[in-house]
Amino acid sequence: MPLAGDPNQLSFALLGALRVQRAGAAVELGAPRQRSVLVALLLRPDSVVTVDELVDDLWGDRPPGSPVITLRSYISQLRKLLEPARDTPTVLLSQAGGYRLAIDPDLVDLGRVRRLHELAGRCSAAHPERARDHLRDALSLWHGEPLLDLPGPFLRRERERLSELRLTLLEERLALDVVLGGPADHLPELESLAAGHPFRERLQGLLIRALHRQGRAPEARAVYDALHARLVEHLGIEPGPELAALRDGLDPDQLPPALPHFTGRQEHVVRIDRALTARTGPALRLVSVTGMAGVGKTALAVRAAHALRPAFPDGRLYADLRGADLVPASASDILADFLTALGVRPSAVPKDLAGRSALFRSASAGRRLLIVLDNARDDAQVQPLLPGCPDCAVMVTSRTVLYGVPSVLHVALDVFSEDEAIGLLDAVIGASRRSAQSEQAGLLVEACGRLPLAVRIAAAQLAATPGRPIADLVRRLADDREGIGALRTRDVAVEQVFELGHRRLSPPLATAFRMLSWIEPDIGLASAAAVLGLPEDRAEQLAESLVDQALLESLGAGRYRFHDLVRAFARRTSRRHDQEERAAAHRRLLALLLGCARTAFALAVPGDPVADVFGAPAPDRADHADPADRAALAGRTDAADRPVFADPAGARRWARAETPGAVALAAAVATDGPTAATAELRPAVDLLIALSPLGLGAFGGRAEEAARLLIAAAVSSGDRFAEGRSRFLLGTILLSRARLDEADAQARLAARACQEAGDPPVLRQALNDLGLIAQAEGRHEEAIAAFDEAAALARRLGHRSGEVASTANAALSRIRSGHAAGAVETCLRLLAEPGGTADAAMTAYVHYVLGLAHQVLGRLDDAAARMRSCIGCANAAGDLDRESAARSRLADILRLLGRVDEAVREAEQALGLATKGGRQRERALAHLVLANTLTARGDHRTARDHEAQARFLLSRLSAPESADATPLLTALATADGAVTGAG
Repeated sequence: MPLAGDPNQLSFALLGALRVQRAGAAVELGAPRQRSVLVALLLRPDSVVTVDELVDDLWGDRPPGSPVITLRSYISQLRKLLEPARDTPTVLLSQAGGYRLAIDPDLVDLGRVRRLHELAGRCSAAHPERARDHLRDALSLWHGEPLLDLPGPFLRRERERLSELRLTLLEERLALDVVLGGPADHLPELESLAAGHPFRERLQGLLIRALHRQGRAPEARAVYDALHARLVEHLGIEPGPELAALRDGLDPDQLPPALPHFTGRQEHVVRIDRALTARTGPALRLVSVTGMAGVGKTALAVRAAHALRPAFPDGRLYADLRGADLVPASASDILADFLTALGVRPSAVPKDLAGRSALFRSASAGRRLLIVLDNARDDAQVQPLLPGCPDCAVMVTSRTVLYGVPSVLHVALDVFSEDEAIGLLDAVIGASRRSAQSEQAGLLVEACGRLPLAVRIAAAQLAATPGRPIADLVRRLADDREGIGALRTRDVAVEQVFELGHRRLSPPLATAFRMLSWIEPDIGLASAAAVLGLPEDRAEQLAESLVDQALLESLGAGRYRFHDLVRAFARRTSRRHDQEERAAAHRRLLALLLGCARTAFALAVPGDPVADVFGAPAPDRADHADPADRAALAGRTDAADRPVFADPAGARRWARAETPGAVALAAAVATDGPTAATAELRPAVDLLIALSPLGLGAFGGRAEEAARLLIAAAVSSGDRFAEGRSRFLLGTILLSRARLDEADAQARLAARACQEAGDPPVLRQALNDLGLIAQAEGRHEEAIAAFDEAAALARRLGHRSGEVASTANAALSRIRSGHAAGAVETCLRLLAEPGGTADAAMTAYVHYVLGLAHQVLGRLDDAAARMRSCIGCANAAGDLDRESAARSRLADILRLLGRVDEAVREAEQALGLATKGGRQRERALAHLVLANTLTARGDHRTARDHEAQARFLLSRLSAPESADATPLLTALATADGAVTGAG
């Protein structure tokens, strides 16, 4: 074999036009048939190929008169061409009735491809990035259609095989692209490849998976449906099981699991099935299920929904409307969840209820969806959640009849029949045990009023004590008639079941049962420990014991929830036991949540002095703890009660889990009535303010209601301090929901109250909000005045980041009002002052505003330099939105400077960052700038596509963002995004 560096060293390329090189120089190979002989040997490197095989390869069943003589002539010529300086061949050898090409397979590009493919297969599971690189290297060796214009039946077959190999390599590389995620750069290639191979299931499956991962579920479903139609029409087959499973995964399925031991109600299930599957015209098919708490409405609805799966293949949506809560679930928040489940990107979800409801009707049109709306409060809560398409169906459960919701079937659910109640008892404790005590079992279900939840709890108590006679439970129920509440069926009190369960608990467990009922909607382990005044491991033991007694539901590791009927009973019991339990639970929970929220706020908004003035009630320790628990508490400090967040992302994860409970707690504190102490009211307001930069807006509907309750409580108690903060809170929520007029009114009232109450940190934020509102409405002189006042106040407070934010906001308004030169002076001063700009994110913002000012003044080189500085700072701070906006602006500046190719690159990077960040305004700006730069480069067709995308995104923006739409489409002079009050 030739050695490396030998002047006769050869290399061979099959993956395209046949090429042979010796010492880097091309070798002429002669006639086509002679070249085919070489290719036949190259396809079997270092292997003997018999004369008969070669003759068959070249001519098939039509050889010439003397094929062997002709073949030997080709071999002789090839030897001279491959080794012209040798008398004795060392490469093309005669051996065992045939010929062998004695070369290393790596000298043939196909051999290298096979080796790289093998390497990729070995490491794809453990090192997918490395496997993808191997596949890319293999694909790079192709330089055209292989074996083109070479005669012979064998080579025709090999040409098809090599094309299939390349397609396989592409599929495997694209599969790794999809698995590894990241930017959707691979999508255009995948779409093109799938279009060229419409029956290739693996490619179509990759396209479906890639579209779904990019949040484009409707397009993914369309690809599957088109493939299904092609396969059935042209091949008479269905897609394979892998594709079918993939299709099932595209449809939202939010149904909770069906309740175990579901008993009876079969007639209702059949009626619901018939009502929701029958075609009765263009009207929406809706079934309502009503009845008292604990009668099994949810269990019936969920069981029926599972049975209806085949009739609604496009998805099943479920929401708990929490109609029994003090603050029910927000229809707006539920619609946002439904829309994202249906494939709408979060950034494309409108901010207002009407917009979300309209988009939900559009997104559900033409789909066979089943929507379960559980535990509705009233008609107003349900109406925005209804689809407009007769292909959809809805089930609504409620304690009250919803007269304003038209239904094709109303199921008024009553308690169990005796047989159904006995059937549930059999399912839980066993038929043999029940039949041995048949008479007592009958008395037991009657004592429970045959209420399904009550029977289930009684059965669980019996199951927990296998040797206990049923008569013992019956006797205790019959003897204990006090405490009968509003929950009755006929003349039998059903509260006795819960009362009995509570009285059988040990003292620590009974206290936990009552105290935990004041936490809603969910109970986290840290919250449980705080309210009980116990270490977390002990609190977890008590919670799990309550789960075992069927008095508490486990939602997963460390999280629990009461059924609302059980919670209502526990709270009634708590009030009878000790009127102070509720207040104690609120104080302890406030102490924990506010402490955590302060820590999280400080991470999200570094340097904001508001974090230092959040009040907190003193957490009172539990006098009810037993000696062992008190010993465990010895030496425990408040700091130990609160989680330590490693970074802002950890703080946000905590906030997402605990914000619903914080909103519910604030609403509860606000509605305690005249006895609500200022000591609890103020921390409740502070708790929600601390959560405002951590995603409180995602709970906008319930948070707004809680803020209004806090305002009412503050006004009622004459607490101007709490009123100022709660009005600021409401104004911030309204501003985030683009309700500018209402936000302005609340911010002004907040500023006045904070001024009177001596609350300068929140006054500063209220003034900044007033500036933002005025700026969004084009009232720039008012905005500048508000920002300047906020900045001066921040300076007195020593709040550098707040001072910089408001000052830069004012500079932005000056640019917009025609005073860009003054904005330049302001920004340069901020950057030069000894205090700096507080942090990298704020520095980025100042550079951004300064760059805008230079651009308006025509100083394009200075503007470009400032935008580059902004990009560096924003990247260091992890601020994707700011970096994207700065790259868009830089691209536009470079376009104006005539540096079009650089401009296109910057605009493309901006679009990638905006897509990753998810903010709709930045995506619109990037598309528009990219359209302008591509137009400057002459690529008008692609430019029009980006302009259309920009117009579509801008049309969906609501104020204040939509205020920038028209200038964006003309001179790119706005859409700059001022900084909010929180830092």
